[in-house]
Amino acid sequence: MDTDAITDQNRKNRQNGKYGERRLAKRVNGVVVGRSKAVKLPDGSWLQVNCQRPPDVVTPIFSFESKWLTRIPANIRKIMTQAVTNAPEGLTPVGVIGDRTGHEVYYVMMEKDFLELHVGDKK
Repeated sequence: MDTDAITDQNRKNRQNGKYGERRLAKRVNGVVVGRSKAVKLPDGSWLQVNCQRPPDVVTPIFSFESKWLTRIPANIRKIMTQAVTNAPEGLTPVGVIGDRTGHEVYYVMMEKDFLELHVGDKK
C-alpha cells in the first residue's frame, strides 16, 4: 500500500471518528470536547477537562469515548441479541460482559434504550 493510500485512509478514519462524536453529542445533548481545557455544557455549567487526554463527548453525568468500528465484534452482537430477545415486555435489555481473570465487568445497552433513559424518548 502506498503512502498516499495510507494518508487517505487515515483522513477517512478521522472523518468517521469526528462524525461519530458529533452524532453522539447531538443524540445525548452533550458537547464534543476536542482539545479544550474546559467546555460549557448545555445547562450553562462549565466542566474542566484534561486537555492532554480528553474524552470525546461529555454530558453533566457521562464521559463518552466513541469508537466506530467496521463491524461490531460477534460476541457483543450475540450477547445483545440474546438480551433483546429474552427481555420481558417493558424491561430494558442490558448485556453484561465480565472478565473472569481481570474482574472487570461492562454493561452494554442498545442506543435507543440508552437515549430513552438518558434524554427521553428519542427513537
